[in-house]
Amino acid sequence: MARISSPVGIGQKNNYADVFTVQVLLNKNKKITTPSTKLTEDGAFGPNTLERIKYFQKSIVNLKNPDGIISPTGATMRNLVVHSSFHTTTNRSTRTLIFSQQQLVEAAKSLRCEVAAIKAVVLTETPRGAFDNDGKPTILYERHYFHRLTSGRYDSDPVLSNKHPGGYGKYSAQYGKLNRAIILDKKAALQSASWGAFQIMGENYKAAGFSTIEEFVKNMETVQGQLDAFVNFIKKTPPLQSALQNKQWSTFARVYNGPDYKSNAYDNKLANNYQLSLKKP
Repeated sequence: MARISSPVGIGQKNNYADVFTVQVLLNKNKKITTPSTKLTEDGAFGPNTLERIKYFQKSIVNLKNPDGIISPTGATMRNLVVHSSFHTTTNRSTRTLIFSQQQLVEAAKSLRCEVAAIKAVVLTETPRGAFDNDGKPTILYERHYFHRLTSGRYDSDPVLSNKHPGGYGKYSAQYGKLNRAIILDKKAALQSASWGAFQIMGENYKAAGFSTIEEFVKNMETVQGQLDAFVNFIKKTPPLQSALQNKQWSTFARVYNGPDYKSNAYDNKLANNYQLSLKKP
């Protein structure tokens, strides 16, 4: 069942994933939405989304004074679920490319590459979406980074610190591991996760354009922050920029993902997703 983690509306936190879910649900409601009045499902709370929420509250929920706010367990959310045809698989696949066309065009212009090349990286790195169901940036905790950054001081807990990579576990377990590592060494822990749509390692925060790891992590909370970090990181790594410009996927994969990239066919995935991106606007 569709759900949101925190309120959406005027003066609310408006997490990307929550706003996106609300927009999809509103668009699925045939009583208030036609093909010509569909909202842009971009996860950004704006006047059009607010107007549609209030219209739904008045027309479907029968509120005399619509407040434009949807709480996770409130009447508006319950009615959205009941009166909308919503499938989480559609949500997940649509969520993958979270950037507007304008954002992608600007990023591609800055990197002097094709928009499809940037899309290929996103589709390869985060097929589940750049934000999780709680609206937090998607992460992958890397225990071998934490081992190296802390000189193995916490190897007594091999789930958190281990000289060998792997042991990732479920996607839902990543923040739990990160939070446990933060208690031991916050800066090392934050640098030991890959973040957002492009899965940039926290350790690369300076190359991504930030003076501290905390600033980097804060910017991962926004769509534009993730895109800016990627653009900065690619520019600071000439082999990556050249490979992205020339669609040299094996080179890009080796520099971006490490020498073992062929073990998960990373270069082939990039090439396939690039072709897919050429076919879709």
